[in-house]
Amino acid sequence: MKQILLPLLLLFCFSKTQEKIVLKTQFGDNVVVTNDIIYYNNQPISKKIEGIIYSSQYNRLIEQKGIVFLFIEIDNTPNYNNLSAYKLTKDKANKIVECVYNDNTHGIGQSPFTDMDEDGKIEFGGFDITEEYESKDSMYYNPSIYYELNNGIISFDSLLAKKMDVRVNGIYLSKPLNKNKGCCVVIKKPEKKSSR
Repeated sequence: MKQILLPLLLLFCFSKTQEKIVLKTQFGDNVVVTNDIIYYNNQPISKKIEGIIYSSQYNRLIEQKGIVFLFIEIDNTPNYNNLSAYKLTKDKANKIVECVYNDNTHGIGQSPFTDMDEDGKIEFGGFDITEEYESKDSMYYNPSIYYELNNGIISFDSLLAKKMDVRVNGIYLSKPLNKNKGCCVVIKKPEKKSSR
């Protein structure tokens, strides 16, 4: 009996891997995310965070003007995943924003944390999934949300959102909700431009 239990116990111990994100600030401080909690120099600074994708290539620290931002990818199935941005101090992790991000939605081909509109600032964001509309010549307006990181501040990038909305929807609507305050109004499908 002991010979059977020992291999099973060892198999159980080694099959459960510890999920962990390990990062270092420019000043050598440790930022670790494990058990769904953010730790700064081994001290817990957040509550439990649901849905962390530990293996994401987008989990990272970005530091500007002495301010440390932690970006974590969050599972948002059945929709696209989200990026959560936290402003870190040694005592606390404050969630600043959470938004959808897209690598290649609608053929845009932008990755988060790039200068998408060539204004010298890092941007992230994108479009979420929308339902198909019954008519072939119409669609639900699909609004985007984009943020930029500039001089240690994360703010909504309205110019980039307008530009991307026009690119995907053919128009920009400042009020995309329908009369029931649901997303979103129905618009005519934009005409495909020829590639000549």
